[in-house]
Amino acid sequence: MAVTALPAAPARPMPAPYIAANGDEVLPGCFGVSHGAGITGELIRHATESWAGHAFVYLGNGQIVEAAPPAARVSPAASHPDAVWNVRFPLTAAQRDEICARARALVGCPYDYPAYVGFALKVLKIRSGAELDPVFKADHWRVCSALVADCYAYAGIRLTADLRNSAGPA
Repeated sequence: MAVTALPAAPARPMPAPYIAANGDEVLPGCFGVSHGAGITGELIRHATESWAGHAFVYLGNGQIVEAAPPAARVSPAASHPDAVWNVRFPLTAAQRDEICARARALVGCPYDYPAYVGFALKVLKIRSGAELDPVFKADHWRVCSALVADCYAYAGIRLTADLRNSAGPA
């Protein structure tokens, strides 16, 4: 009886990490937060009383998925040089794959403009966030932090409400 060896399936290469401005090696599946730019970032920071005004998921090879008007998109990671990354958050290879797969699936998802009405109402103290939560949780649109939370939930990970604290110290 002849025995033939089956060739081993080649390991799927991991997309290239990104070296952040602070020297951290960012692997696929990590999320980052940044100060955010323009009126949108300012409104989010004011409404949430946070340093961070934007959040995104690293795909590998220098690319992120971010929710930004008009829809979630792939962008260069370098477009957020002030990013704080959750590089010390323990993720398995399977979780990283699931997070990235979900992020890719959300590309093209409409941006959540109505959420900004809610942010403005909260900033102006016309409505509380708790009053508006049921409305915004029921929609199919995404703001940046919801995109990140969705991707992590897809991998079985529940993030805290404060993504910056989940990322680690600035």
